[in-house]
Amino acid sequence: MANLKELRDKIGVIQSTRKVTAAMKLVAGVKLRKTEHKAEISREYALELENILLQLQKESGDLDCELLYGRKQVTSEMLLVLASDRGLCGNFNYLIIRKTALIISELHRKNQKIHLLCLGNKIAGPLKRMLNKDDSLELIDAFYKDGELFENSKRLAAKIISDFTLRNIDKSSIIYTRYHSIMKRSVDVKNLIPAMSEQNQDPAPAMIIFEPNIDNILKNLIPYNIAVQIYQSVLESLASEHSSRMTSMDNATRNADELLSNLNLKYNRLRQYGITQELTEIVSGAEAISRG
Repeated sequence: MANLKELRDKIGVIQSTRKVTAAMKLVAGVKLRKTEHKAEISREYALELENILLQLQKESGDLDCELLYGRKQVTSEMLLVLASDRGLCGNFNYLIIRKTALIISELHRKNQKIHLLCLGNKIAGPLKRMLNKDDSLELIDAFYKDGELFENSKRLAAKIISDFTLRNIDKSSIIYTRYHSIMKRSVDVKNLIPAMSEQNQDPAPAMIIFEPNIDNILKNLIPYNIAVQIYQSVLESLASEHSSRMTSMDNATRNADELLSNLNLKYNRLRQYGITQELTEIVSGAEAISRG
């Protein structure tokens, strides 16, 4: 049985841990509110941009645009995987790794070469062990740190388009965690190149006049759309990370409260037992003296 000093030490450690988890929960909550607002505003814009591309696709007819329609033969694919640079966010990174592992296995069965771009250093190690010797992995450092998320998204989009143009890759997809609510998140996969896929739905009918011509518009709009889709996915991923961390820290704080309650009860019982034992010894000693 633990003595009073050991119990006091355990209680002190758990109290210190509880302060940390409670503070991290508050910080994650503040960050979540800011990122959630940005993601909700940007979501409608990104969706409308995709609708414009769908309208352009209808108007373009047989226009030869590989960025829009893709290539007939796909031998290599670039996967942009969005995760976290930090831990203590529950199963957020694990779910991304699990989904990516399934996609990697499927691409290997098709004998396709894989290029991984990882945003978040928590997943680079586990994913690297899943690749073949012909595959590659690149970690994008400091993507989240400087706060210029859209500018970083534009540079990343330019890199992906450059690799596609140079035929280093034939397709590109992004794997990210879509934010629905504080308690609901889902790991989604979205095509970046080609921009159009069978998953896209027809937009609502609209009267749009394209000037100067569709070809010039596509040359400018497709790279911009890829950057916007990356930016939107990053916001969704960040909101999901903050909500997962807030939930995880809330659970940790509740567990700490439960442990403290049990340890305090045990401490008080042990302390009361010691007091009772001392009183019994004193009374017994007094009775022995009086009898003598």
